[in-house]
Amino acid sequence: MTMNIEEYGALWEHITIRLLDIRIITVNISEDPNTWTLPSNAFLLITNGKGQIWLGQVMHQIKGTYILHASKGTSLDCLAKKPMEIHMLSYSSPESEKPNTERSQTYTGSESLQVSFGFEPAYPLPLIEIMQLIYRQWNELQSAGRIQTKALFYQWLAEMLKQMQEQRFNDAKLDRVDQAVHYMKRHYGEPLKIEQVAEMLNCSPRYLNQLFQLQLNTSPSRVLSQIRMEQALKLMVSTNGTLQEIAERVGYENGYTLSRYFKKHYGVSPEFYRKRRECSAPDVALQTSPPHALLESHYSGWSERTVPIVEADKNQPKQKIIDLKRVQEWKSSAAALPRARTRILATSMGEITIPNKPSRVVVDWNLGEVLALGVTPLGAPHSLIESNQMLEPYIYNQVQDIGNHNFISLEKVLELEPDLIITWNPAAYASYARIAPTVVYGGSGYGSVAEGIREMGRILNRQTEAETWIKEYGRRVHSLQQTIPGKVSTEKTFTVIDPNWGEHITLVGNTGTRGGKAAYGLLNLRPAGKVRQELLEPGLEYLDIARSAVGGYLEDYLLVLDNGPRHGLDQASGKPWQKSIETDHCRIISLDWNRYFLSDPLSVVLQAEEMADRIMAY
Repeated sequence: MTMNIEEYGALWEHITIRLLDIRIITVNISEDPNTWTLPSNAFLLITNGKGQIWLGQVMHQIKGTYILHASKGTSLDCLAKKPMEIHMLSYSSPESEKPNTERSQTYTGSESLQVSFGFEPAYPLPLIEIMQLIYRQWNELQSAGRIQTKALFYQWLAEMLKQMQEQRFNDAKLDRVDQAVHYMKRHYGEPLKIEQVAEMLNCSPRYLNQLFQLQLNTSPSRVLSQIRMEQALKLMVSTNGTLQEIAERVGYENGYTLSRYFKKHYGVSPEFYRKRRECSAPDVALQTSPPHALLESHYSGWSERTVPIVEADKNQPKQKIIDLKRVQEWKSSAAALPRARTRILATSMGEITIPNKPSRVVVDWNLGEVLALGVTPLGAPHSLIESNQMLEPYIYNQVQDIGNHNFISLEKVLELEPDLIITWNPAAYASYARIAPTVVYGGSGYGSVAEGIREMGRILNRQTEAETWIKEYGRRVHSLQQTIPGKVSTEKTFTVIDPNWGEHITLVGNTGTRGGKAAYGLLNLRPAGKVRQELLEPGLEYLDIARSAVGGYLEDYLLVLDNGPRHGLDQASGKPWQKSIETDHCRIISLDWNRYFLSDPLSVVLQAEEMADRIMAY
């Protein structure tokens, strides 16, 4: 690690940040790296797993707990040998993005948050605990909760910086016994069990006991008992607390249990010891168990530090944060608007105040439903627009890019200053709601197209437009379903495939993206026998099969989503998936993949109309 830790730590004293998001990413074992570009500065806490992570050109070996920091725009590649669990906390700093001449004079322009580094913490447990508290606290949207979440982040940052500084002098990684004792000294006041300690250290209780016997010649439970007895004795001397109160403070359920352990450890009961002190008699010579030399020498100098325990509902959706100042700005703006310009909208996440006619709408998935009602969103993922060219005629204004639909840039959303955010993802609600009023839209969870469009009409206050569109949609679907039977026998079968991803071929079902809803839903095309049995009847969105097996799923017509020559589909080199198809009896119709990705009602009816034209013209 070549960075100046002192300067880096000092930098954090003078900057203001926005916490944008916290999420857990699971990276499974694969032969090829998982790759993404970070939309914001981020800390990554890897809590378990094994493999390699590249930040740009720098590789980090992961063998358990590891911390990384990467700047905005950094390319991250992750290759897991054992599944990795990554807590990713994203933030932005307007101060660090200013030109050097505009920055605060309290630090020099050479100092910057735009730095990437990584290290293996010597004491991972407190870092993991605090990060987990931040994760659980993220959904708390009240002011006190947001302040507490930010405070927890700074506590985590301080712990990380302290460990980085300590490792400058001692690069040796503490073993499990060191970590276990350190953990027990921090948590003796809780109803702690050795099984919990072993689980946090990723080992069995039996193995942890063997390590303690080998290094300390005692058991973990005896060490925990010794720590608790020392603390109980201090409390008996320094406070007037009852035996029950002291017991609860040192991790015992009741005073009886404390008394039993106290007498076993010191040779006298706590009542006897306290009475002798109260009557000013000479101190009783407590017969303590001799301290283990290794334990005493290694840990007697540790300071007692505690991590605040935050009561959080473990059943809440797990999520994320942002800038309190900006949140207050839009809330104040909403409050200042005349009553006629705002309305109360009941949502699945509670009632929210939104503009009467939202005009600065950001969507992270349901692009088609919004366009169907005549609203061009201010921001949407570029991956949705680029992969569904069907919608281009309905986009009247420039749509700002907010990232990939799987990796939204919350910084970009914040910059757009939306007056309404529509998301499909309840888990993202806490992050979005810190930027602007947010609605979770159910999408495919509605019972019918009409129900979904009416809900979007209610959200956008365009109920009239919704009813008009629903009637027009019904007319178009009816017309489509009358067209093909006159040209193609209803006994003919159809198979939809996407051959563009790797060595396998994807069979498309009727419940998701890639044209399946248009073919089997709106057009009522009859699926091939094996397609019906293995996809439609089980309700699968898609099924990956070997290229050599595709012939078994074909009968009369094959609809191929063609993504161009980059994927091996050019005429000159031939189409690899054709080798196992009997083309003399199966008719092949190519469709542009970039027009068939989405499955919202507007996209699907446009896809069905184009699909019908292609079938009729064959």
